[in-house]
Amino acid sequence: MRTEHDVIGDVSIEDNVYYGVNTYRAKNNFQISGITADSDHIKSMALVKKAAAYANYKSGKLGEDLYREISRACDRLINGEFRDQFVVDVFQAGAGTSFNMNTNEVIANIVLESMGHKKGEYKYVHPNDIINMSQSTNDVYPTMMRVNIMIKSQKFIENAEHLLESLKSKAIEFKDIYKTGRTHLQDAVRVTLGDEFNAYYYGLSKSLGEYKNALEYILELNIGGTAVGNGANTPENYKKYAVEALSTETGFNFRESPNTMGIMQFMTDFSRVMNALANISLDISKIADDLRLLYSGPGSGIHEIVLPAVQQGSSIMPGKINPSIAEAMNMICNSILGSQMAVNYSVKAGQLELNVMMPHMDYEISKSIDRLSNGIKMLDEKAISGIKPDLNKIRENMERSFGSAALLNPYLGYDTVAKIVEEALETGKSIKELALKTGKIDEKKYNEIFSFLK
Repeated sequence: MRTEHDVIGDVSIEDNVYYGVNTYRAKNNFQISGITADSDHIKSMALVKKAAAYANYKSGKLGEDLYREISRACDRLINGEFRDQFVVDVFQAGAGTSFNMNTNEVIANIVLESMGHKKGEYKYVHPNDIINMSQSTNDVYPTMMRVNIMIKSQKFIENAEHLLESLKSKAIEFKDIYKTGRTHLQDAVRVTLGDEFNAYYYGLSKSLGEYKNALEYILELNIGGTAVGNGANTPENYKKYAVEALSTETGFNFRESPNTMGIMQFMTDFSRVMNALANISLDISKIADDLRLLYSGPGSGIHEIVLPAVQQGSSIMPGKINPSIAEAMNMICNSILGSQMAVNYSVKAGQLELNVMMPHMDYEISKSIDRLSNGIKMLDEKAISGIKPDLNKIRENMERSFGSAALLNPYLGYDTVAKIVEEALETGKSIKELALKTGKIDEKKYNEIFSFLK
């Protein structure tokens, strides 16, 4: 055991742990969700700390030897070591001070050991004075959030773009399959199955473009603003060096904020990302709803498509295969819409120079990116890619549909066609029989109009 001290008093900490007194207190205070920082968050914070050390070194505040030691310690975190030392719950003290100090303490103790000292001998390397030099949680934590969003977004965008490719491929594959269109869930004029999938592609591609645009705001960093955004305790050019280092380390084109006080107070860059995620969720949920409708049946529903069978659908009805993937996708999207509301409430909750709700925004946005990314991959691989048309059911529905009767309007007139549809519904006679009975078109013309049924 070792003893560490803060302004509240002494605590005893196990010798084998790398965190210190601040993390110890936060761990005991915030036993809420059991969820702690994931690997992307640890990596992102380590990248920020490494960039800060570089900026302090370039600015003359940190010696080269100590800078190299800190940089190596950060690299170990970036490469996945010491994950079990990050123990602070995602629901923690405002602004993210607990997670920032968890990182500072772990890095300090890694450096101490590498220099031949014992953990906790902070007179050599102090978590606040050295690791947190020229920093405040108030600029470090939102910078970490931005790095984390960019890291997570790469997988998300890759999965979303692959889904778009699958939708486009299905649009081409199904371009000549005519089927009944439906508006108000009633028969409408004919479309092709390819038309429907092309519409899915178009709608989702626009929303993904909106998300990419939102990420442009995330590339603006407030590192170097420190406590209130005015750069207190930072050396000249610190911000420039830190942003350059982060860009080099990550490959993202981060840029300095022209107003670090403004970007610290207003969190709408994060709501832009969350709202774009929500719009993607709305589009995907609509697609999932359509898949469930088009698959409904098989005996008494629409059943114009066949979804891949992934599992049994009932514990009591043998042979039942549900649209399980589309159902799961709906639930994922619903959860993201809930996160959108939660993020927007936290975004508006800032007071004066700071919004302390950053850990909550971070949690909701991060889990939304991850869930939607994994859900999109699932939908793509286990549903969209394997969809087949039920051509017999499509033709049957087309032949029974009254929606395509509208194609007769230019030849018979709206009122006449309306009477034909009404009589067909009442008598069970076919649209063709009643149209020919008017004497205004012959069978050859009728077959020409409805040639897509062949």
